[in-house]
Amino acid sequence: MSKFITLITDFGLQDEYVGVMKGVLLSRAPDSTIIDISHSILPQNIMQAGYCLAASYKFFPPGTIHVVVVDPGVGSTRHIICAKMGDYFFIAPDNGVLSLFFNEKEFGETRIVSCEEYYMKPVSRTFHGRDIFAPVVAALAEGMPLKKVGPSVSRDSLVHFCYPGVQIALQEGIIRGQITWVDHFGNLVTNIREEDWQRLGIIDITDSVQIVVGNGIVTPSTTSYAEVEPGNYLAVFGSRGFLEIAQNCGNASATLEITAGSVVEIKKV
Repeated sequence: MSKFITLITDFGLQDEYVGVMKGVLLSRAPDSTIIDISHSILPQNIMQAGYCLAASYKFFPPGTIHVVVVDPGVGSTRHIICAKMGDYFFIAPDNGVLSLFFNEKEFGETRIVSCEEYYMKPVSRTFHGRDIFAPVVAALAEGMPLKKVGPSVSRDSLVHFCYPGVQIALQEGIIRGQITWVDHFGNLVTNIREEDWQRLGIIDITDSVQIVVGNGIVTPSTTSYAEVEPGNYLAVFGSRGFLEIAQNCGNASATLEITAGSVVEIKKV
């Protein structure tokens, strides 16, 4: 039974962790196809992992099993959960990494992973990706019914991670958001969507706005990098659907000295 399995971890590629986890998967589900979404999530950064998953999961074939191992609580009493949403399966620590999906209508059957007969023995206190996640995912890929994973649990009982919200002051004509992560290119990815702009009457990204991030003002807002000269800053809605602040042919995070968590303010002018 062929299955697609995706991986999002904070393991990096320097050590053996990713390779060993894939080894267990392929030993137990040899016909599976494993896709690396990212192993460069910042260590223990649950929020970044959640956004990464939200931006990627729907581009895979129905039946894909999405695995997230960003797990600061490994070895503790935290649960591992397996959930079904629409045509996809998700297995992740119960630490809030799936919180972005909890309000989705399709977020359905959720179970606590407790099928110990599938675990690697002995189970390490520090590498559940190898000893629990991989063998359970392999069993699912080989056709194990979801009900055998463990007891069902309601979404209300799961750990909710508080993702930063967007504040819109209509009378002031201001949107306040936050840099949620910095990508490989140094682009500053915010939590602001195009519909947030539209609520202020900003119909097009090229309308006149003032964007303040840190101590700097970024202009213009545009539709592509090519519309500004190399070295200049710009704001653009990226492929994830969020506003990104970038430097054409440069690293906006480094030159602006801005990291995740910084406030972004947009004002209609």
